Amino acid sequence: MLSARRLYAVVRSTSARRCLHASAVRRAITNLGMPAMSPTMTEGGIAQWKKKEGEAFSAGDVLLEIETDKATIDVEAQDDGVMGKIFAPDGTKNIPVGKVIALLAEEGDDISNLQAPAEEPATPKPAAAPPPPAPTPAPPPPAPTQAAAPASPTVQPESERPLFPSVLRLLEENNIANADAITGTGVRGMLTKGDVLAYLGQASGPLGTFKEEEEAKPTFKPTATATATATATEAATTTATAPPPQKTEEPQALDGPAIRRLIVGNMLAASLKARGLPVPPADFDSIISDYLPPAKPAPTPAPSSKQS
Repeated sequence: MLSARRLYAVVRSTSARRCLHASAVRRAITNLGMPAMSPTMTEGGIAQWKKKEGEAFSAGDVLLEIETDKATIDVEAQDDGVMGKIFAPDGTKNIPVGKVIALLAEEGDDISNLQAPAEEPATPKPAAAPPPPAPTPAPPPPAPTQAAAPASPTVQPESERPLFPSVLRLLEENNIANADAITGTGVRGMLTKGDVLAYLGQASGPLGTFKEEEEAKPTFKPTATATATATATEAATTTATAPPPQKTEEPQALDGPAIRRLIVGNMLAASLKARGLPVPPADFDSIISDYLPPAKPAPTPAPSSKQS
């Protein structure tokens, strides 16, 4: 007969085993969303699924082909797993990036009752704040009060002679009605501005600071005899100091070697002048000496016989 303590242990162990094997083990289910193949991609399509539901795959296996407006790209698995449920079959177009297209499970998971996850309601965007009221424009500053225009002169100068505009204005500004009372010094007795200023005491005279030119001093005019003497003296001095004419030698024609020597000398001088080196004599003797026949030795004089 089993003791009460041993019977309790057997019952407890049996209950624990029943609870452990009552249902299949369920591990984590991973959502596979539409991947973004480029930074500017917003939606894509399913070209073809490479794995079917319930088919196992390993890391690196191609799960499906994503079709974009530019190319078709393979999507590889990052870890080992099982294709649980496919929600977007082959040929589905315009799937937004991030939308769940399949569920991935692990070995031993129960994938018979997998369902699409409920889509989260879109978070309503906060209402845009009303634009701030436009600032009330400041009232324009009061227009400056224009100074009262000077009253037009009431005095109209009278004159028997025509007046220049500057003279007429000066007479009006100084309220001079009788212009004939001022003596004119202009052409044919016309009134000038200087006459009016002198009349008002604002100038020392009608001409102001003008001064007449001094009379030209008489200059000495030499006589014909003095001119002839000076010319003869100058000619004699020029003849005495002039150097004797130099005899110019006519240029001589250069032969071929002389022309070559002149050309080479000028080219060498220009090259050495640029480098600041002394100019050596230039000729072709050192160049063509190897191609010339050896010079014949000068004949030696015969020894003179001594007379015995």
